[in-house]
Amino acid sequence: MKKRVLIGVNSLNPNSIGISLINLLVNIDYSKYDVDLIFGNSQSALLSQIPKSVRIIYSPFTGDNLKFFDKIKMFHKYSFSLLYDIGNAKLGDLVKKASKNNAVYIHKNYSNIYMVKSKFHDFISKYGVLSFKRIIFSNENLLNTFTNDFPQTKNKSYILDYLVNNEHIIKLSNAHIETTKPNNTTLLVAAGTLNDRSRNYTLMIKMMANLVKLNTHVHLWILGDGPDLVNLKILVKDLGINEYVSFFGYKTNPYPYMKLADYIINTSESFDSSTTMIEARVLQKPIISTCVDFKNSNTYIVSPDIEIIANQVNDIILRKVMYNGNNNFWVENQKLLKTLDSFINNR
Repeated sequence: MKKRVLIGVNSLNPNSIGISLINLLVNIDYSKYDVDLIFGNSQSALLSQIPKSVRIIYSPFTGDNLKFFDKIKMFHKYSFSLLYDIGNAKLGDLVKKASKNNAVYIHKNYSNIYMVKSKFHDFISKYGVLSFKRIIFSNENLLNTFTNDFPQTKNKSYILDYLVNNEHIIKLSNAHIETTKPNNTTLLVAAGTLNDRSRNYTLMIKMMANLVKLNTHVHLWILGDGPDLVNLKILVKDLGINEYVSFFGYKTNPYPYMKLADYIINTSESFDSSTTMIEARVLQKPIISTCVDFKNSNTYIVSPDIEIIANQVNDIILRKVMYNGNNNFWVENQKLLKTLDSFINNR
């Protein structure tokens, strides 16, 4: 008899949370599990990518929650329930009550977002994170940071790295775009929400201003939208580097742009979500990063010190370092699926 699994997500959009969830759903063994996916709202751009085996439930969250549970017969009816993102208290309550074997997945370092410790703790309390049976993190750094703040959670904290859909990323990267790579230029590409507090794009842009003094054959593409877009554009103009930096805005499919890159660049000291790094590996692109959490044979760690970083990036460019590795994630995916099985089967 197949086990029932409920996954709750507020929305399913082409960001780290949405893409990683699609990859998880694509890899689940539906001969063993019946999976229901419940949304907190209807803004879900990736609906077409959800496997047909998944039953989709739209929650109106009207009236008494318990009446809603009774209506769709969810209360403690699932072998495992997973809240895939934090930010909707009613959805979290629903997912938590759907199974005694429940978990919440944390993708971000919320202590960086809520710089005041009391506000960070209030956020965690508001969404009932500590009362889930398991707390799952997308990488070890997030787990360590969280358990340092909440040591009582160490015995119920786990890591589940993101699964990868190689074929899907490669297929999308072959889509045609009008934009072409500048001739005789080393192309750096950055992708993600333009939130300077968490991503430190200001450092990246100031680095470019220093880098072009050393090497004029370099260009930066920034893919994404966010609250700091206008300020970052102003900074580029003020630094006089408009011809070296291009903003492309939000892209549903960023992979054709990433495919043209010589390097994927990240200047956040605490890059919470590893999807961009995984995508870079799939597309066989070396990574330049200030974040030590993603150090591997194809990630080149540079200093976050504005006086040093440009020289280090230029050195990497001049050495013409190339990607050297395997982009087949099958073995890694199988290990992650075994971990997911252990959660579902309450082991």
